[in-house]
Amino acid sequence: LPVPLKARAGLHVGSVILRENHADDVARGAKPLEVDGLAKPTAARVMSLARGAQTLLTPEAHESLGDWLGGSSLQTLSHGHWVLKGVAVPVELFEVGKDSATFTPPPDGEKVYRVVRVGERWLPVRQIANNLPEQLTSFIGRERELAEIKGLLTKTRLLTLLGMGGLGKTRLGLQVAAELMAEYPDGVWFLDLAPLRDGALVVTEAAQAMGVREEPGRPLLQTLCAYLKTRRVLIILDNCEHLLKPIALFAHAILKAAPQVAFMASSREALRVPGERLYPIQPLPVPSRQDGFEALSRSTAVRLFVDRAQEHRNDFELTPEEAPAVGELVARLEGIPLALELAAARVRTMTVADINRGLEHRYQVLTEGSIVLEERQQTLRALVDWSYDMLSPAEKSVLERLAVFVGGFDLAAAEPVCAVAPLELAEVSVLLTSLAEKSLVAAENRDGQPRYRMLETIREYAGEKLEADGQLAATTARHCEHFFVVAKDARDGMAGPQQGEWLDRLDTEHDNFRAAMRVALTDDSGVDPFVAVKLAVALQNFWIMRGHVSEGRADVRAMLARPVIQASEMAQAYALYVGAALAFIQSDLAEAQRMLLECLELRRRLDDPSDIAATLSTLAVTKLKSGDATGALEASTEALPLFRQCEDRVGEAISLLQLGQIEATLGRAAEALQHLNQSLAIAREIKHPETEGEAELVLGELAMARHDVDTAEQDFVRSLAVCLAAGDRRGAANAQWALGHIDLVLGRLDEARQRLREALTAFDLFEMRDQWLGCLEDHAALALRQGDPALAVGLASASQRLRESARLIRLPQARQHWEELVADLHGACSQEAFDQAWQQAQSWDSAELQRQAMVLTKSQPAPLR
Repeated sequence: LPVPLKARAGLHVGSVILRENHADDVARGAKPLEVDGLAKPTAARVMSLARGAQTLLTPEAHESLGDWLGGSSLQTLSHGHWVLKGVAVPVELFEVGKDSATFTPPPDGEKVYRVVRVGERWLPVRQIANNLPEQLTSFIGRERELAEIKGLLTKTRLLTLLGMGGLGKTRLGLQVAAELMAEYPDGVWFLDLAPLRDGALVVTEAAQAMGVREEPGRPLLQTLCAYLKTRRVLIILDNCEHLLKPIALFAHAILKAAPQVAFMASSREALRVPGERLYPIQPLPVPSRQDGFEALSRSTAVRLFVDRAQEHRNDFELTPEEAPAVGELVARLEGIPLALELAAARVRTMTVADINRGLEHRYQVLTEGSIVLEERQQTLRALVDWSYDMLSPAEKSVLERLAVFVGGFDLAAAEPVCAVAPLELAEVSVLLTSLAEKSLVAAENRDGQPRYRMLETIREYAGEKLEADGQLAATTARHCEHFFVVAKDARDGMAGPQQGEWLDRLDTEHDNFRAAMRVALTDDSGVDPFVAVKLAVALQNFWIMRGHVSEGRADVRAMLARPVIQASEMAQAYALYVGAALAFIQSDLAEAQRMLLECLELRRRLDDPSDIAATLSTLAVTKLKSGDATGALEASTEALPLFRQCEDRVGEAISLLQLGQIEATLGRAAEALQHLNQSLAIAREIKHPETEGEAELVLGELAMARHDVDTAEQDFVRSLAVCLAAGDRRGAANAQWALGHIDLVLGRLDEARQRLREALTAFDLFEMRDQWLGCLEDHAALALRQGDPALAVGLASASQRLRESARLIRLPQARQHWEELVADLHGACSQEAFDQAWQQAQSWDSAELQRQAMVLTKSQPAPLR
């Protein structure tokens, strides 16, 4: 050409789609042929990156020209990987020319920029002005947070990472900044505000970082705004909580003056600047106790601990032997990155097991961090001290008092516990909100209602402060009294149609009830010593329906051992009754009957017909399960008129249900049907789902006894529906078992496998021994139907041995099923094979028996809800 041009070229090889334009469009100037597909814009992106006289190739083009290039005098050089807008993954680019010594990487463009692989990520490497501190440790995990934060920064100009100290907000913010550097060509600036105590220094710190100098007669903030007005910049404001107002004013001024500037802040509390978006930072997910070596190896918290431990001990490795202790450690440290790093520093002188043991004194143990870190990061205590010291006296009082809550709390609980002079009740909600905004209390939404919780690290710290102030005993007493009131309300609420809602609420507050019980069982706690018994009475049905029976029995034993309870016939009687009811659920019939007879003797002396009736009612079902149907009939017959005398409709419905069960056992089907239908009618009338569900279940069993399978199935389906709707998982397990038995009878083996497995899992969880063994017998029948007589005999043998050792009898209908099963087993194999399988399984314990039963199906059961 008359004026020589340095042409640039981008070459790519890929499939294209050719599309002809209509003749009329061509006549108006359109191209005859359009080239569509990803290959065309890819080539255009590569070409746009090249400088004059530079030719760039994609890997596909480089490969296609491979043989030809090998025989030519041209040279090629890789310029690394580049992000091309519209292309999903980074693309390696090659330059081709006569002299590779003259090759230079092209500059980043608007739609393409160079990246480098760091670990599992591609990071931009533009030569962008920045003062990001060099990170001397690897960044592990937080993939979801990284993606979400980067996405939010495309939508907002002020994003605040919220969370307590030690969660890694700073490290996460620096990683985001490094990965997004290419998006801010005029600079990425990091301002560590923790050392500042004077708010006026915020602007000075920012100006110094960006190299902006003060101008005479002009405020520095104004100069800074003018400098940033046309620049695309990201500013990281780190540790804002102690200078909220001056930082907010600074950020707001910049945001108004400089439309291309974005801020990413880290703080315990929001800046409250218009347009601010908040992003809560949580601890790292921790593994569960059941996780194996592979799952632990993938855990982010475990990986972080191991990586930091290797900095202190080169030979430290996560081995299958060490993994459980590491998993326990990271779980106990709640996935808090700072705590994990401080703990990792101790592997120089301690084993992981030793660190775990030392966590009882966690603040003394976790002290050996880097000597170049801020003092407040040297120990967890210093870290929390730093946050605590910035609170007002009222905030400190509330934070300390909140330490008595375990597993979270709502405002309704916080108010009576925290509102003690000089604090007024109305102040608690304001102070609680303030603590949540400062990230010392975490707020979450539960079914539209706010619920709060404290990390255990903060809770322990606050508890120490509370004890040092001499307020621990009084505060725990208020906590106990509040949850005693909640338990009483729940006891009454569970007797009606809101049973499921109350069970869910008790589930949510279970840890708080445990804490309340511990206080009530403690001498000199300041709590009425009889509150423990009253709590047990109120929580009895919750313990039964949600599988906490062993825990309840342990509490009852503890209260019965207290002299103050032994000195009160009434308190002793109530404790004995609850203990008997719980023992019955676990099929400890001898203990249940002993406690009930002792309770009945006390209550007859106290002459309260309502309590006498309740004791007789429970004694009746205990006698029935023990094989004494006649004695059961006598107790139930005495209880029914007493319930009617007291106008106790719930007791009346239960007593009628029991009469039906007893009469069915005695072979009086007509009377049983009459009483069961009466019980069902009352239960529906008063909306008592527990009795309704059980009545439907027993009616189904009566139908099965007369071989009316269709009616039985309908009854069992209704029982299951009622129990599930009411949150009665124990009743639902019984109904599932009954339906699984019907599936087995009708040959629906897929359905039988699923239902029997669900029921067996629930019985094991709820420690319902008698039902668990009965369900195992049905598993034996299932194994036989599936063509595995050896497993069937083994299941029957082991379950029979455990039944005999527990002295559990079978009622007539169950005994008939057992005899039929044994006959079928004998018919399915030779006597020698039967005897061998039977003998081998006699050594199986409960765990082995459960495992063998699970072999029958590979599918996991859906949880009963």
